[in-house]
Amino acid sequence: MQEFSTFPFLTLTQRSQLPECSAIYFAIARDYVLYVGQATNLRNRWQGNHHRLPQLEAINRRYEVKLFWLSCNQNQLNDLERQYIDYYCPALNQTKIPKRKLIPSFQMFKVSLTKLNERVIGFGICPSNEQQLKKVVLGYLSASTETRAVTGVVRKSLQAINRKPNSLIRWVEVVRGPSEAFWRTRCNGIEVLLIPLFGERLMHNPSMYEVVTENRFGTQTSIPMPEYDAMRQAVKAMSFKERLELARNSQIGWSRFPLECGASFQTVSGVEILCLTSKQLEALFAQRPYFQNLYPGIQAITNDPIPSLLF
Repeated sequence: MQEFSTFPFLTLTQRSQLPECSAIYFAIARDYVLYVGQATNLRNRWQGNHHRLPQLEAINRRYEVKLFWLSCNQNQLNDLERQYIDYYCPALNQTKIPKRKLIPSFQMFKVSLTKLNERVIGFGICPSNEQQLKKVVLGYLSASTETRAVTGVVRKSLQAINRKPNSLIRWVEVVRGPSEAFWRTRCNGIEVLLIPLFGERLMHNPSMYEVVTENRFGTQTSIPMPEYDAMRQAVKAMSFKERLELARNSQIGWSRFPLECGASFQTVSGVEILCLTSKQLEALFAQRPYFQNLYPGIQAITNDPIPSLLF
């Protein structure tokens, strides 16, 4: 919001007092950009029935909506509007008013995390500055023997989100490879990165069998085949949190799954996912110093970084 600190603004209910000038305007609530538009006459644009007014009035009943504006020449309107929409990816932009209800970006981001929450781990948050938005960095875990398969599963899940016609979120695959890929999206003025993190996952059954064997029989025990088969079926039926609890109570678990065993559950866009702690980030930077260069100022996730605007 630093950029808007110098812009004039009025509340949505004061829109009749807007000046008669050509401008780019920004509808903002709770410090997040909801809509960016242009007007050759700002007052006239909002005097009539603005096509987003019903949605903004609904938001305004919960959170005050403010209209900021940047006066400019008419020949600058198209370029500036396109640049601001591309930068902020506002929740109400980019689609025509449909007959059916739009699905806001934060809701579809929540769907994304719900689909992938057993594969994804919160890496951290990079603060915003004058050149970039705040970044939320997520990693998807993949053992060295399953990188291609896991990348394919993640790709299919995000492509399914992109195909929803009434969704206001788009995942862009910025680096594409058969065994690893990087994705980016924007949600309510925040950029989200999904990057590969190589490490074995709790859902990787063979290693979980070792964990359960240690808990039940000790580390040096030969298990009869019927009991082993029963154990395999029990592991497959376990929830993610049940597997995590077993791994955390096992030396083999901490050895096989150090990232997940050491991480803590945090809420991201209303979804509870495992996130790296500050100590884990420090250890990771010591092992891989280039991460700090790629994501300067990154800090552990402790509070939900994605706003949930209800409308």
